[in-house]
Amino acid sequence: MRISKENKKLLKDEFAFIIDKMKSSEDPDEMLYYYSGIYGMLKRIFNIDFSHELVFSHFVIEKTHQTIIERLGAMKAGQGIATFNKDFGPKFIECTEELMDGFFDSKQRMKSLNKIVVLSFTTTGNGYYLNQKGMIDIFSDKKQLKEK
Repeated sequence: MRISKENKKLLKDEFAFIIDKMKSSEDPDEMLYYYSGIYGMLKRIFNIDFSHELVFSHFVIEKTHQTIIERLGAMKAGQGIATFNKDFGPKFIECTEELMDGFFDSKQRMKSLNKIVVLSFTTTGNGYYLNQKGMIDIFSDKKQLKEK
C-alpha cells in the first residue's frame, strides 16, 4: 500500500482513538458508531492517496458495519431469535485491534478483514444458525480462525 507517511500516521492515530472509544463503550450502538469511523477515515485518506487496498478495506468495513447495524435494528424491532454471541463485543474489539496492528501488511490485513467479515456474518440469521451448529469457531479461545 503506497500512501504518504503523514496519512499512515493519521491512520494509526485514528485507529488507536477509535479502538479506545470502542473499548469504553458499553452500548452496542455506541461501539458501532466509533467503528464506523474506520471506514470514514479510510475514505478521507483514499480521496488524497488513492489505493486499491484502502478502497477494498473501506468497502469491507462499511459492509460489516451495515450487517451488524441491521441485526441490532431487527432485534430492537422484536426479531430476537438470531442474537449476538455473548462474546461478540470483546471479539469485535479484538478483531479490530488485529486489523489496526497489521493494517500495513497485506497478508495480516486480509486475515483481519476475513475475521471481521465472519464475525459480522454471525449476526445474520444464517450465520447465527451455523454458529449454533458449531461450524463457525471464531468465538473459541483459539487465535486462528479455522475452516471446517
